[in-house]
Amino acid sequence: MDLGLAWYIILFVAKLLFIGLVYALLLGVVRAVRREAGLRLSAEASPPVVAPGRLQVIRSGTDRRMQPGMVFPLQNQVSLGSDQANDVVLGDRFTSRRHVRLRWDGLGWWVEDQNSRNGTFVNEQRLPALHEEQIPFGAHLRVGDMVFELLE
Repeated sequence: MDLGLAWYIILFVAKLLFIGLVYALLLGVVRAVRREAGLRLSAEASPPVVAPGRLQVIRSGTDRRMQPGMVFPLQNQVSLGSDQANDVVLGDRFTSRRHVRLRWDGLGWWVEDQNSRNGTFVNEQRLPALHEEQIPFGAHLRVGDMVFELLE
């Protein structure tokens, strides 16, 4: 075998190995970037601990502890009712133990009547029991004999 041909084969194989190493390195970089981007996207996609919203008491009904103008900051999910296990405990005599639930989905608020006896009303429209409906900022939420306004 000719010495020139041997060098040609050695250089050709070395070139193929070098190209293979470059592609392996690029593949590793792409995987690392995708993993990092996925971690950042999942961290950004999780809803904030404190959702943007507050409930302001408009009418306090028969609850003597509530005064018109009181404001409650909202978490991602808030339950209202007369039971002490609720996030906001209401002392109105027309309020059920587990009356209504508010939920922030990252884009807007959703309200669900928890099969209460006297119903839940958004802008004086009765909500179907156990059915979520979106509620806009500025809407009035009637729970028992109490009325709240959803503020930003």
